[in-house]
Order: sequence, then C-alpha cells, then structure tokens
Amino acid sequence: MFTRRAAVGWALPLMLLMGGALVLPFVWRTGLLLSDCAQQEAGCALAELVADDEYLRAAWNTWWLSTVSALLGLLLGLGSAVALRQRPGARPALSALASLGANLSGVPLAMALMVLLGAQGVIPLAADAMGWPLRLDLQGMGGLLLAYVCFQAPLATLLLVAPVGLMDRSLQEAAATLGAPDGLFWRRVGLPLLLPSLVETFGLLFANAAAAFATPFALSGTSAQVLAVRMASLVSGDIFAQPELSALLALLLFSMMAVMLAASRWAAARCRRLLEGTS
Repeated sequence: MFTRRAAVGWALPLMLLMGGALVLPFVWRTGLLLSDCAQQEAGCALAELVADDEYLRAAWNTWWLSTVSALLGLLLGLGSAVALRQRPGARPALSALASLGANLSGVPLAMALMVLLGAQGVIPLAADAMGWPLRLDLQGMGGLLLAYVCFQAPLATLLLVAPVGLMDRSLQEAAATLGAPDGLFWRRVGLPLLLPSLVETFGLLFANAAAAFATPFALSGTSAQVLAVRMASLVSGDIFAQPELSALLALLLFSMMAVMLAASRWAAARCRRLLEGTS
C-alpha cells in the first residue's frame, strides 16, 4: 500500500536537492557579504544598499506592487470563483481563459497592453477620435500595477475555484430560507469559511508578483524600479557588474517572499483552528 510514509520517502531526495539548491547559495552569499562588511572592505554591498535611494525605492516598489496587485487579484479572483459557483456550466471555458491569463505574462502581456493602451494604442486613438483624450503611462507604477493585475486575477481565480466550489450549498440555501440575502450570507458565513484559503492565496500571489521579471522588463526595460530588474541590471551592467550587490538584493527579495509566505501560512492555520473551535 502506498502510505504517507512511503510518499515522504520517495519525495525526500527531491526535497533535499531542492532545499540544497535554494538554501546553500543564499547561506554562502550571506556569509560572504557579512564577512566583507565585517572587514570593512571598500565597496561593501550592504553599505552601498543603505546609502543608495534607488535600491531602497526598488524594494519599496516591489513590496507595494506585490501587495496591491495581490489584493486586487484576490478580489477579482474571488468574484470570478463565486460567479462560477453560481454557473457551473461556464467553468470549463472560464477555467481555460483563466489558465491562459495566468500564463500570459512577460513580453506577450506587455505587447498586448501597448497595442491596447499605449500612446498609439487602439483605445487612446479611439478616445481621441471621440474627443476624450486618454493617456496612460504604462512604464510608470500605474502601468506596472495594471500589468500585474492582468496575470494576478486569473491566477487567483484558478486557486479559489476549488475552495469556493467545495463550500456546502445547504448553508446558502438555509440562509435564503431564513430570508438572508446573498450579500449577508457571504459577509457573515461565506467569507469567514473561505478566510484561510484567501490568506494562503494572498501569500502565493504576493510571491508571484515579487518574483516577476519579464513583465516589468518588457514594459520599462532596465529603468523599471523593482528588485528583479535591478538584480539583473547589476549582474549584466553596461559599465561594470556588481554581483555582490545583486546577491544582496536577491537575499532581500528572498527574505521578503519568505516572510510573507510564512506569515500567510501561520495566519491561515490560525484561522482554521478558530473555525474548528467555533464549529
């Protein structure tokens, strides 16, 4: 019989390999960075990071874009998942579209946004023809946020379809029998039951946005003020490379994602314990 212990035994070599590939480079680079700064060598990466506002701004922009796009994607994805629950016949088509949207990032997404909303895009030209000037800076934070939401919302839909579909329909039917409208049911019953799944989905969406590189690079090039693009530009700089500073930014990004994922898992587990205690 294929037991849980057997599954863990089969997966252990892969887990050790992945853990080594992820943890060992970061431990090694962290040790080197701390050693360089402890010896007060010239060009300490940590001192340069603190002194340069550009990298701190990139860290803040990454945190802001990841948080806001995750919240907006979670809201849109939850609405789509609830709509699919009401109309299960549309689930195959919408799931296929959501899968396409979740993977449509990077250059294809940037080109689509430029064709639609760029300076010479279809929508701005049509708006100008009707006398309603429309200008959207796709290279700014607003444009990046729009691009992030375009792949965050479909991913949230895919992640929330199963938890929303597994909810007991008898609860909503009982609430309707007692005269409770749908809005009251979702506010008092549905959302609290879905809260653990929502928290975990938010953590995954945050990590997905924080690690995004192709989309901001395709829209803004090396001028994109996010950590992933800054790291790449430091490794392959036009004048000289700074691999130590790039490694430090990678550690910062890794820490940001690890903290958010750990916090979301802890909050989700706590929500589940509270729900089990009240049931």
